[in-house]
Amino acid sequence: DDIIHQNILLLTCDLLYMRELIRAIADGDIGRVEDMLPQLAMMYRGAGSANYAMEVLHFVYNLKHVWTLEFA
Repeated sequence: DDIIHQNILLLTCDLLYMRELIRAIADGDIGRVEDMLPQLAMMYRGAGSANYAMEVLHFVYNLKHVWTLEFA
């Protein structure tokens, strides 16, 4: 029932996720970044950035269904 505690937990989860994403980018681990993109789209949508969310989802769709492995 403690709203402040619940919000801190949600913030901590989001910050840990962003830390992991930044680390994956710094390491050059594109597979790890690709796995994290759908969650990033949900975070954008939840923050009210629907255009960013749609662009990320469009990018993921192209990676998985449109572009060849040589291109992607």
